[in-house]
Formats: sequence, C-alpha cells, structure tokens
Amino acid sequence: MVLGKEAAAKISKDLFISPIKLEFEKVYCPYLLISKKRYAGVYWTKSDKYDKIDTKGMENVRRDNCSLVRNLLNKVLRTILLDRDLPGSAELVKNTVSDLL
Repeated sequence: MVLGKEAAAKISKDLFISPIKLEFEKVYCPYLLISKKRYAGVYWTKSDKYDKIDTKGMENVRRDNCSLVRNLLNKVLRTILLDRDLPGSAELVKNTVSDLL
C-alpha cells in the first residue's frame, strides 16, 4: 500500500498536467484471475483490516445459478483467499458433491 501511494504521487507529479491527479484506491491481495472479466480477491483499502472478498463475473455473483453453487463458491473462495487452505477447499467441494450423490 505504501508503494502504491508513492507511485501515485510520483506519477501525478512527473507525468500528469497540473489539475490531473492519480489517486491510490485499493489493493487486491491475494488475487485470483480466472479469465478476462472473471476474478476474485481480498479487497483492502486500509492496511490493518481487509474490507471484503470482491468477486466479478463468477458464479457466486451471477443470478442464473442455484443457491448451492453460489454458497459453495463463497465458502471455497473464503477458504482459499482468507485461510489459504487449498486442500481444505478441495475437501469442501468433495464433501458437497458426495452429499449430493
């Protein structure tokens, strides 16, 4: 975040004409880029606590999926992004599919 603020100040000073100013907004860490216009990441605006898990274009924010898919993907993203537990997220999906069968 410090580097982002410094970069915004330096670019605004060196490259942009006077009324134009580049402002630092946010950081995504960690960030999952699935494909073009499909991503998920932990959204930070302050360095002490994250704001939310931000997702765009994925099945948990689309309205044409059932609630099981939406809820499962939310749990998987939380497990991957916040807990950083890849085997735990795979186990969560396996258990859900097993329950369905």
